[in-house]
Amino acid sequence: MSANTNEAAGKKAKKAKKKKAKIIIPLLAILAAGFLAVLLALRLGHKNAVPSIHVTGIIDGYEVNLSPKVAGRISWLGAGEGDKVKEGQVLITLDSEDVKASLAQAVAAQKKAGDDIRAAGAQVENSKAEILSADADAKSAAADADMARAQQAESGREAKRAEDLYKDNFISTQSRDQSVSAYDVNKAAYNSSLAKLASARAKKEAAVTGFDLAQSQLESAKAVLKEAQANVAYYQSKLDDTIIKTPVDGTVIFKAHEPGETVSPGDTILTVVDMKGLYARVDIDETKIGRVELNGPAYITVDGVPGKVFKGRVTEIDRYAEFATQRDVIRGREDIKTFRVKVSVLNDPDRILKPGMTVEVTIPPGRGL
Repeated sequence: MSANTNEAAGKKAKKAKKKKAKIIIPLLAILAAGFLAVLLALRLGHKNAVPSIHVTGIIDGYEVNLSPKVAGRISWLGAGEGDKVKEGQVLITLDSEDVKASLAQAVAAQKKAGDDIRAAGAQVENSKAEILSADADAKSAAADADMARAQQAESGREAKRAEDLYKDNFISTQSRDQSVSAYDVNKAAYNSSLAKLASARAKKEAAVTGFDLAQSQLESAKAVLKEAQANVAYYQSKLDDTIIKTPVDGTVIFKAHEPGETVSPGDTILTVVDMKGLYARVDIDETKIGRVELNGPAYITVDGVPGKVFKGRVTEIDRYAEFATQRDVIRGREDIKTFRVKVSVLNDPDRILKPGMTVEVTIPPGRGL
């Protein structure tokens, strides 16, 4: 009887244990889910608790300063402050008498060098012709000299025979004298041919010297022409620099000089803002800069255009802080430091935003917060 009682009690305890497990396990699951929900809510609540940054800024853009490369007097301005301009549009012309005079001088030097080249080239051709003529004369004189030498030798032998015959009384004095005279004539003719040959050779040498001189003058004239051409190109480019064009589409925001004024290289005459790259420039307190995410979204509004929101993107955050112009007197802190932030304008098809315009910028907290 006692054994049956113990067995029944054991079965009853096992049933109670199983029933308790069935209650505890779901309860633990509910508690775990609730804990996770609390953590998630805390995280979401913390994130939602981080407010967006609202700050006042100024619309700005990438500026192009139009300045001359040469000194001169402004003769014409094609735009004033507030005017819209197109890329490649002529906005400024200058008068520069020095550049014009230098260009005219370079052009004259170029023309003279060209004339010198033509004259030296003609002299080279003449020298070539003189060399050919002198060479032909020298060859002819050499042939004549050879012939005269042969005739002299022949007449010399005849004169010697006549002298021998005359000594043996075989010929008369007249015959001997005629042979001697013929030799003398041929000897003189030979000497004359030698002189002509020397003259022809000297003429050829002179023609060669003249050719070398003309060739040297031609090369010198070519070098002068190259220098003159370089000067013409240089001063022409300087003259082209008296016409100043805008390299971008934009709006003229500053005019520093008026027509009639003289400017030097580097002086800003007009400043053009590129309207395609407008951005809002804002200064954000160092205590808030951690919420700003590079390339994160931003929103721009203008008091004068109610209901209009311009999308933007944070494109630049300065690495170094600057001192603000105000002091936190209430809390007794030192000067507040701020960071310069650029918010690029992404949508403004109607070109409502203008450089210098005051705007309100809203920057949501970064995704990491």
